[in-house]
Amino acid sequence: MSKFEGVLMGMGNPLLDISATVGQDVLDKYDVKLDSAILAEEKHMPVYDDLVKNYNPMFIAGGATQNSIRVAQWMMKQKGQAAFMGCVSDDENGKKLEECATADGVLVHYMKSTTNPTGSCACLIKDGERALIAN
Repeated sequence: MSKFEGVLMGMGNPLLDISATVGQDVLDKYDVKLDSAILAEEKHMPVYDDLVKNYNPMFIAGGATQNSIRVAQWMMKQKGQAAFMGCVSDDENGKKLEECATADGVLVHYMKSTTNPTGSCACLIKDGERALIAN
């Protein structure tokens, strides 16, 4: 038997999801609509710090492939059965992202960049719907 039997690995673009329940005022402030997913423009950049400073956000290891790997890991029920590779920055969000993925039982192998920040996604939740702002 191979020592890799039962292991699943994914490779993609990791994002740190910063998720918080907000009011309509926040959606208006950042000019976003519920049930939308957009790439951040300059006017959206303060949303990430705003959520961290003024709300009690959940931090979640995100990004399409990493989300799939997290679900697979949850289904396998034994930590370390799923692994993920991607690139993050050597910044606070990169450290937080690694903590979140590891806490979910995923083996992470992140390449560390010093030139770009870790990708993140603001998840603005209101009345069970959400607006996503990714950078």
